[in-house]
Amino acid sequence: MKIRPPIIALFYLLAALGVNYLSSATKIISSPYNLIGVILIGAGIFLLLWAAWQFSKKNTTRNPFGVPVVLITTGPFLFTRNPMYLGMTLNLLGIAFLVGTIPFLFTPLAFILTIQSFFIPLEEKKLEKIFGKEYLEYKDRVRRWL
Repeated sequence: MKIRPPIIALFYLLAALGVNYLSSATKIISSPYNLIGVILIGAGIFLLLWAAWQFSKKNTTRNPFGVPVVLITTGPFLFTRNPMYLGMTLNLLGIAFLVGTIPFLFTPLAFILTIQSFFIPLEEKKLEKIFGKEYLEYKDRVRRWL
């Protein structure tokens, strides 16, 4: 079974919600600082939509298990090789700020570690195999996250 990254993000959010509820976690980010979360969520949604639009324009897959037909290097892909994952991470960080408790602050970290360990290495191997030198040159120019 292939679990997609948004499901992993949701899993970590639900786990944080459960731990938060069971531990009666204390709020460590209070108002007005927790409102930074709104900005982070907005940035995450913008990045996700911008990246999705790039995939649609080039008529290629967004599915990490799919086979891309073109290497996208425009839009947000000019400054990050993984704008969809970065957008999801910003959303998790934004929610963590809004809620302001320790269990939620672990969700972006857990998500990054999961994506960094299990998804990105496989995707990079696939892209290198499909696009060869073009991907390697892109990889040299653009950082994985930021």
